Amino acid sequence: MKIVEIFFKSNRKFKGRDAEKLRGFMGHHFNNIIEFHNHKDELSFNYKSSIIQYRVIKGELSVLGIEKGADLLLEHCQNLTELEINGEKISVIPETKVSFNNLEISDKPIHRYKFDSLWFALNSENYMKFLNGELSLEKQLTNNIIEFFKMCGVWADKKIIVEGEFNSEPLIQKDTQINCFYGEFVTNVNLPDSISLGKRKSIGLGRIKKIA
Repeated sequence: MKIVEIFFKSNRKFKGRDAEKLRGFMGHHFNNIIEFHNHKDELSFNYKSSIIQYRVIKGELSVLGIEKGADLLLEHCQNLTELEINGEKISVIPETKVSFNNLEISDKPIHRYKFDSLWFALNSENYMKFLNGELSLEKQLTNNIIEFFKMCGVWADKKIIVEGEFNSEPLIQKDTQINCFYGEFVTNVNLPDSISLGKRKSIGLGRIKKIA
């Protein structure tokens, strides 16, 4: 599996919410390529794919592409020298990182990760199930990993195991409070570093980081 990350170096420091603004710029700039914005038209949305994910990491704007998304970034984004965020044109120097990963599944959970950004794990219906003890966060994270396998077109040939410790933390977006989580987990899947899992992963929520 090919992973491409492009970091847009500048003299500015950005906040997490600017990932959505980067997505807005890219979606407009490449409006003829659905993978950059996932809008089928003005009224409908492609929920199946987040093969391009927008992030802010240590104050830097960046974008990650998976498989076809990786190829699209290499083709279209390596030569971008100017972004427009909040109506302001910002000069940037793109730096590209290419890596390859096999979604290997071990017999035991040996791979440790932490959430480097808040994990939007549950919709309103699942959140009520969670509060009633009918759904565990470990089960939901397992579902998120299975979703990632499907997105990549890879068949999970063994049972996926997740063990974790999570704490809740609210996130305010557009005057709405979202019940999110952070924490650490171990799994038997060798997941690529820095991908996002869960809801709103296209704007960098649920970004994972390997723990050595």
